[in-house]
Amino acid sequence: MAWIEHEDLGPNPMSVMSSNPEAIEALRDLHKYVTFGGSVLTRVQEETIATTVAVINKCRY
Repeated sequence: MAWIEHEDLGPNPMSVMSSNPEAIEALRDLHKYVTFGGSVLTRVQEETIATTVAVINKCRY
């Protein structure tokens, strides 16, 4: 299994909002719209762009 060093980034935003389900749902909907479906591109095209950007940025996940 791979091992990646984790940085302490503070509290998880989702756990901070756990007492407000409406905020979590709104954030989830915003993320879904911004990430996929907010353009005229097909899902395959959006996924291809996202994968390409992740590779260029050397994402570790």
